[in-house]
Amino acid sequence: MARLHCSARPNDGVFLEDRPCPSPSLPTSNPDPSSIALESWAGAKQAIQEIVSKIQPTLAAHQTRTEVIQYVQNLITCNVGCQVFPYGSVPLKTYLPDGDIDMTAFGSANIDKVFATDVYAIMKGEENNEASPFHVKDVHYIDAEVKLVKCIIQNIVVDISSNQLGGFSTLHFLEQVDNYIGKNHLFKRSIILIKAWCYYESRILGAHHGLISTYALEILILYVFHFFHSSLDGPLAVLYKFLDYLSKFDWENYCISLNGPVCKSSLPDIVAKAPENGRDDLLLSEEFIRNCVEMFSVPAKGYETNLRAFSLKHLNIIDPLKQDNNLGRSVSRSNFYRICSAFKYGARKLGWILSLPGECIADELPKFFANTLDRHGSNGQINVHNNALSGSSESLNILLELGGDFDSHGMNLQYGPFFPGSAALPPLFPSLPLSPQLWKKNPWGGTSEALQFHQNTNSQTNIHGVDWGAHAYHANDSTFSVAAFRGERRKPRGTGTYIPNPSFQNYRSLKDRLPGRGRKQAPGICFPFQRHAFGYGFTVAPQGSVSPRE
Repeated sequence: MARLHCSARPNDGVFLEDRPCPSPSLPTSNPDPSSIALESWAGAKQAIQEIVSKIQPTLAAHQTRTEVIQYVQNLITCNVGCQVFPYGSVPLKTYLPDGDIDMTAFGSANIDKVFATDVYAIMKGEENNEASPFHVKDVHYIDAEVKLVKCIIQNIVVDISSNQLGGFSTLHFLEQVDNYIGKNHLFKRSIILIKAWCYYESRILGAHHGLISTYALEILILYVFHFFHSSLDGPLAVLYKFLDYLSKFDWENYCISLNGPVCKSSLPDIVAKAPENGRDDLLLSEEFIRNCVEMFSVPAKGYETNLRAFSLKHLNIIDPLKQDNNLGRSVSRSNFYRICSAFKYGARKLGWILSLPGECIADELPKFFANTLDRHGSNGQINVHNNALSGSSESLNILLELGGDFDSHGMNLQYGPFFPGSAALPPLFPSLPLSPQLWKKNPWGGTSEALQFHQNTNSQTNIHGVDWGAHAYHANDSTFSVAAFRGERRKPRGTGTYIPNPSFQNYRSLKDRLPGRGRKQAPGICFPFQRHAFGYGFTVAPQGSVSPRE
C-alpha cells in the first residue's frame, strides 16, 4: 500500500524530512465531534476555506446568470405577456458551479400546460435563431406533475415552470434563517460545502434521479444548526456534525422535524421526541417557527383544499412550512441505502482525517473533496463563465457577497397569484431586520401594517387566448411597495440577483400588437420571438416591454 506523506512543520527555520501520515485504514466508527481537538479544527481551517473558495459563486459567474435571467425574462414578457422570476439556489447564492437556474411565471392555475407549450416554442425558436444574443440549445418540454421547459443557455441549464410560489416562500424562509444565524453567512457557506460533497463526492443529490432534493438537504442542514448551533463555528464543523448525526439517525423508526425526531408510529399526529439537551439551547424558538409557518406557507390550490396525511417513504423529512409535505419523498428504496452508506462512510473518513496530526489534515482534506477539486480546482465558476466580465483575471476571482436581496425576494412573493379556492389572500411578509441581533429581539416587528394588493380588473391573456388571471400591478402604486409597507424610504437593492420591478404592463389586444400600431420600439429593448420556416403560430408580442439592462 502506498504511504501517505505530509510536510513537517519547520523547527527553528529548518524543515525536517517528510514523515508518513498514518495508514488510511478507517475505523469502524467515527469519533464524536466534541472529541476533536481544537488544534485539529485550526489545522483544517485554511484548507477548507480554500476549498470553499473554489466552489463559492464569483462575481463573474453571478453576472452571467443575471444576464441569462434578464434574457429569459425579456423573451417571455415580450412574447407571452407575463412576468417570470428566478427562485432557488441562484437568488439564494448557494449554487454550485454546475448549478442550474430555476425560473417560474405566475398566472391562473389552469395555464400551466399552455404556458409550457408557449415557452417551449419561444426557446425552440431561439435555438434556431442565429441572431440570438445568447447561445440556446437542447430545448425540451417536460410533461410531468410540474410542467416545465428545460434548456441550456450559455452552458447553464435553465428550468422554466409556472406557479411555483412555494419556491419563493422557501427562498424567503432560508434567507431569514441565514440572516438570523449570521457569522458571515455561515449557513449559506455550509450549504455550499455540503452540497458539493453530496453532489460531487457521494453522488446523493438530485431529486430527479431518486436522490435527495436540494430543499430537503437545506432543511437537514438547518436541523443540524437548530440543535447543535453552539458547537458550530465553520462549514467543516457543520459538515462533520451533519455526517455524524445523520449516519446514526434511526431512519427506520423516526422522521426528521425541526421540532425533534418524530416517531413514525405517531403519524398522522406530529409528536416530536424531546431533544437530549433540552429545548433551552435550540437555535430557533417555537414562536419563530410558528411565525415562519404563518408568514411563508403557500395558500392551498383549489384541488388541495382537503388536508393530506404525511406520506411515509424511506427518508422522511417533515417540511417546516407544510407538515404534510415529505421532503424525502423523492428518495427510492435502493437510493435510501446508498445515502445511508454515504453518510456513514463520509463520517468515518472525515473523522479519521480530523484525528490526524495537525500538519497532515491540510494534506488530506483536499482528497476528501477530490472530485470537486478535479472538476473545479481553479474555481469552476470562472472556468464555465470566463467571458462574463471584462478585465484582469484577478477581477474574475472576486467571490460573491452572500447577502440576500430581501426587497426583491419580498416583491416576488407578493407578486404571486391568488390561487383559486384559497381561503385567504396571499401571506404578508414583514420587513427584515438589519442584523441577527435585531431579529432576535423583535423578529416580527412591523407586521401590523397591512400591505394591500390592488388587483387589476383587466385580465391578462396569452397568445392562445387563455386567461392568465388578473394579477397586474402598477409600478407607481405605493400600496404595492415594500418601502411603503415598512413606512420608510426605499433602500437600494444591493448586490443581489437582478429581478425587475414587478410592474406589469397590461397585455395589449391583438390589434395593438399588429405592426405599425403603438409606439416604436427602441433598439435593443426587446428580444421578440423570431419566426422561422417551421413557425409555431405566435403573434408578435407588445414591443418596448422591458429593457434587458433596465
